[in-house]
Amino acid sequence: MLTSGLCYNHSMSTKVFLSHTKLDSKFCDRFDNVCATVGLARFRSDFADIKKPSWSTIKKELEQSSALFLLVGHELVKQQATPSPDWKFTQNWISYEVGLAHESNIDVWVVCDSVEINFPIPYFNNYAPFGLEPGAPMKYMEKIFTKYRNGSRFPHTTSLWTSCDPCGIHFNLHARLEPEQIIVCPQCLEKIQWEKGFNWLKNP
Repeated sequence: MLTSGLCYNHSMSTKVFLSHTKLDSKFCDRFDNVCATVGLARFRSDFADIKKPSWSTIKKELEQSSALFLLVGHELVKQQATPSPDWKFTQNWISYEVGLAHESNIDVWVVCDSVEINFPIPYFNNYAPFGLEPGAPMKYMEKIFTKYRNGSRFPHTTSLWTSCDPCGIHFNLHARLEPEQIIVCPQCLEKIQWEKGFNWLKNP
């Protein structure tokens, strides 16, 4: 159910933190290129690189960022679906970064490459289930990145603020959904839908 709220922006760091796996390099590079297009500084953290950058570097970079973008691509979802010893380290890495971002009171984004997320992510406050598809979604995200570059953040935006009834989490939904179209909640992994659909085609 859509709820109302106040748009909340304040000046802070103009850098963002990208959390990803190199297995989804095309998706990550596409995301990185859009950031570069608008001049948004970013730090890239690869799940596979446990020692370099070090845990202390990750903490410092998150504290200097205005948002964490967790990039969920097809390979990351596949890795979780067929767990290997690597998945345990990946899951710990994600939990560490998301937990630090939450403690630092910065925005936590879950951005999926049009793939259904299959592992839980707590604390997020922005959800883009269809990533950076060409056309309107790409242009929309360019606007988001431009606002971060200018010092804004998105913890609660009236036109996008919604919730997941099964787990109760509230978040900004950056997606256009047809009536009764189903998506998965990143926190509880329950399927959620809106009877009348949901429209992100408003100025972020």
